[in-house]
Formats: sequence, structure tokens, C-alpha cells
Amino acid sequence: MLFIRMASRLMFLRTDQGEKLRDYLVKFQGGKEVGFHQGMEASSDESTIVFITGENLQKTRIEDANYILLINDPASICLTNLINSQVSALVNRVDMGPSTILMRIAGDQNLVKKEIKELYSGKDLPMEKAVDLGEDKDTILFLTYRQISTVIRTGDLLEGTLLIQQPGWEVFKSLRSRGVLLITRSLEDRKWYELRINIYDSEERYEAHYDRLNFVLSKLEVGMVLEEGWTKDHALVLFSVLAYQIKLFTFYKPEEIKRILTGLEYDQEGKRLADFDLYYRNKKISWVDIDRSKSRRNKVEEGIKNRKALLNQLTQEEQKELKAMEDKIKE
Repeated sequence: MLFIRMASRLMFLRTDQGEKLRDYLVKFQGGKEVGFHQGMEASSDESTIVFITGENLQKTRIEDANYILLINDPASICLTNLINSQVSALVNRVDMGPSTILMRIAGDQNLVKKEIKELYSGKDLPMEKAVDLGEDKDTILFLTYRQISTVIRTGDLLEGTLLIQQPGWEVFKSLRSRGVLLITRSLEDRKWYELRINIYDSEERYEAHYDRLNFVLSKLEVGMVLEEGWTKDHALVLFSVLAYQIKLFTFYKPEEIKRILTGLEYDQEGKRLADFDLYYRNKKISWVDIDRSKSRRNKVEEGIKNRKALLNQLTQEEQKELKAMEDKIKE
């Protein structure tokens, strides 16, 4: 599971010939002109967001930018290419903005923020304000509940970012060792869950169902598989059923994992593909345990509903890949 990663670096180029500099970065460094939020959403840990401003400015303020460009290369490569080019004379000054880090959390965000602020003397600020105040040796920390191996939209970020007056590499190294502890302390009951998932299929397509289950678990980053292997489930007296079992270690509650599993049991039309039984502390978690507030329930309708919710958490490419796996099962 990935809890923390570096995000894009911010770089401010001061010039009195902004249009020429923009044209060079677009043509020769693959720059794409963007808005600030658009650039943040499209960037990765190897990207640089370049702000082209007037020549006599020294602060890293978003509002001073005449142009904002996203370049999918680290800042060091951007600078190297610029210095070695014939247009380097266009740049009067270069200022690096703060490093940016993205961290996935669970549980109570206020508890996580409080602890991080105490550990690093961080300030809780709106994103734009954090950029304006941050300097090259500072770090902006973004928090989200979503898995961070995929594209993170600004709407996925928790309100308020943390500005920390420490270098990015220092904060990253520290949080990498403390991240799991911070997540655990923020959970409602301060514990993780060890769950057992049994895969059943009367047509014995265990490997195909195992592959798509593993695919979804990894894409959603819901936990770590501790163990797997064949088992027998004694569903009835004197009668056992062969199943393939996965032991999962996760901070998701059993009911949340069951919601994902029921979304894999049915396709969009309500056709049953397989059985995924879930156990926690030797107790079987039923599909009705997901939401006991509902009185009249239909298992197929719940499966279709949970499948739609599951697909919404996957990218378009991931949805296509999952569908291809399932099409092979139906052949």
C-alpha cells in the first residue's frame, strides 16, 4: 500500500519576455499551458509546474504568473535544458517554490492534521495561500482519503493544506516511517483488521476470479495480502466445499470490504459471477451487514449498486481491464 509520495515541484521563472519563454517551453520541453488547479491534477511526482512572471518579483505567488505550464519532467531536467538552450538569456531569475507531498490517510482527518502540525509546526492553509507563503526550503503537504497511485483531483484533497517549514526530502523521509502510525491513531478504534476472503465457483474458475479480486484490491490499495491458499469450508454438516482463501490486512472495516466483494459477485446486468465470502474473527460477514438500516433488501440489486460504486473508484482504463477479465470468464 502506498501512503505517501512526492508531488510536482513548483518553479518560478522571472522574465520580461514571457511570451517567448512560454513558446520555447511548449515547443522544446513539451510544456502544456494550464490553470493552477488543472496543472496540480494532471501532474505526477516527476512533473514541474512552471510559473512565468515579470522580472522584478521574488515571492512565489500564483497570482503574479502571466503563464502557468505543466512539464512532465523533474525541475532539474527542466533547468538543465533551459540553461543549455539558446533562450536561457530570456530568464532573469529562477526561484523554486516549496516541495509538495501527497499523503493518504484514513479515519479522523482532524486528528491527523493536529498530530502533523505538532510534529512539524505546520500551518493549516488554503492551497493557494500555502504556495504564496512557501519558500524553496518549505514543504506543502496535501491530504486525501483516496489511493494516491492514480490521478488525484483537487476535489479529492481534504480542505486545507499543511505548510511545513522543512525541506521536502526531510519531511518525506520522516513521514514515510511515521505514516502507518498516524493512520492507526486516526482510526475510530485504532486498529487494523485481519480478514479472510473465500472464493467459490461451481465451474472452478478460481484463478480468473482470484486475478480480478487481486486486481481490484491492488488498484484501490485497500490492504496487504498476508497469506493465500486452498481451504475447505464446512458450510453444512458432513459436507465441505473447496475454496481459495486470501488473508487480507486492512484499515477498512469488514463492512466496507464486503461492499467491494458484492460488487465483484455480479456484473452490471445482475448476473452472478462468483461467491466471495468474508470472515472476520471466524464470523461470516453477510451482505445485509453492510447497511442494517435498510429493512427491505434485494441481494441482486445491492450487488449491482455496489458494482457501480466500485467502478466509480477505478479509472476508465482499469474498468476496461476488469471488464476484459470478466468477458473471458463468461466465454
